[in-house]
Amino acid sequence: MKTAKLITMGCKVNQYDTQSMREALVQNGYEIVDDEHHADLYLINTCTVTNVADQKARQTIRRAIRHNPNADVLVTGCYAESDRKTIESIPGVTFVFGNREKAEFQSYLDKLTSDTPIQIQPIQHDAIREHARFSSGVSNAGNKTRAFIKVQDGCSAFCTYCIIPYVRGRMTSRSLTDIVEETNRIAESGIKEIVITGVHLGAYGQDTGRDKNIADILENIHEINGIERIRFSSIEPMYFPDILSERMSVLPKCMPHFHLPIQSGSDSVLRRMRRKYSTIEFSHLIDTLRQRFTDDVGLTTDIMVGFPGETDTEFKDSLQYVKDIGFSQLHVFRYSPRKGTPAATYPDQVTPSVSVERSKEMIALGEDLSRSFRQKMIGKLKEVLIEDSREGENNQLAGFTDNYIRVLINGPDNAVNEVLPIKLTSISNEYLFGKCA
Repeated sequence: MKTAKLITMGCKVNQYDTQSMREALVQNGYEIVDDEHHADLYLINTCTVTNVADQKARQTIRRAIRHNPNADVLVTGCYAESDRKTIESIPGVTFVFGNREKAEFQSYLDKLTSDTPIQIQPIQHDAIREHARFSSGVSNAGNKTRAFIKVQDGCSAFCTYCIIPYVRGRMTSRSLTDIVEETNRIAESGIKEIVITGVHLGAYGQDTGRDKNIADILENIHEINGIERIRFSSIEPMYFPDILSERMSVLPKCMPHFHLPIQSGSDSVLRRMRRKYSTIEFSHLIDTLRQRFTDDVGLTTDIMVGFPGETDTEFKDSLQYVKDIGFSQLHVFRYSPRKGTPAATYPDQVTPSVSVERSKEMIALGEDLSRSFRQKMIGKLKEVLIEDSREGENNQLAGFTDNYIRVLINGPDNAVNEVLPIKLTSISNEYLFGKCA
């Protein structure tokens, strides 16, 4: 049997796309193998959100070719959109195709078995004007206990630092009917947790006359038997109105965890980023979520340091604001200039040495906040969805609480894919530990 290895880089939208292409590979007779095996085909779904992501993509492509020089190497994703020529110049790459062509993945598999010579025919896009496209969806998530469902793709916000609108296309909403049908298929496969994902989730429906919004998706999925948990992957704060949290708060399957990318805690930096909210408006959103859900609500975020022109005072303001909000976890990254974006041409680019030190300081704060949040959970009873994964020094079962804390417990394999009441007992650097109540 032919074998295939799937490598996904970047966001949960990419993870969903890979899952969709995985189904096509299985239907074409491929066995999906893990990292320990060489493969006949490598599918590499890339990210381009930073220069580091581009570098990692090139390294990953070359590593796959070294593992098996005779393998078919297919490269897609955002880096394939932004720098196709560089990828095509790597000896051993078979095909390079963009995000929109993921919906036609079968055609690339057909070319691999065609009697005619393989030729790469690049497709040129005008991403600013073109809408994103959707595949036929997925039927199951393999051996996973949660599944991603992409409900929206593309972005029309054009934050000054971000390359995504140029590689993902315009903000495009998927039909509610397709979303519900896919969720039903996934529920029938035994999956209990759904993660609703997209590039700009909160803007769902804005391109279709606003007749539906993200809350309509939640309410429809909530009625599907077998689905016990619903999460958002990430939702932009400027598209999270009070009415959305109000409608969510009466849906018990919606988990009390929100990833809200603030990017900066300085209003002047937010304006230069073209983020359409202020720190006061963000604070109002946080207060509303804590009131409507619980003080235990998990609040995670993305925070950028070293944006062009960021002064010491602006950084300190951002640091203090993050501390005052009390996020449960931070994803910290240094600004990376992306060719074609306005911020890449801004004056007063922050030197790498300064941004590195700011990153270290913000990461240290994030670690303190995470530990403090987890410490407050000790002694509480939380429901945990047990995953097909054993982790830690003692090879314990792992899963997430409703508010998205990683927990390890002792338990049998037949506990996998069960939602269990767990008494949280202690913490380490990485985990909370618990026992069955």
